[in-house]
Amino acid sequence: MPEYKTLLKFSRPEYVKDLSVSRSQDQGLLKVWLQVSKKDSEETIELSGFEDLAEAVSSLIQAERAVISKEANSGKDFGTIKIECWVDECFSEYTCDTAE
Repeated sequence: MPEYKTLLKFSRPEYVKDLSVSRSQDQGLLKVWLQVSKKDSEETIELSGFEDLAEAVSSLIQAERAVISKEANSGKDFGTIKIECWVDECFSEYTCDTAE
């Protein structure tokens, strides 16, 4: 079973304060910039990937809880970022390629 390092996590009353999305027309690569408002601070992360990331966007906005983590020591180039979201007691998991 792969090991993961947590990059960003939040739960209510923390929330997604800002979300920007851009898509590269020639490759279809999606970039998502996410800013989370926490008690006394804000955290940001930029994700990039393809279709699975597009599906994750609405879940991230609605999430009561979310965890974004990176697969450690995988040796893979793609799909190493895991996005877990809990919305209305339902769990969803998505992947993308990079997180900064």
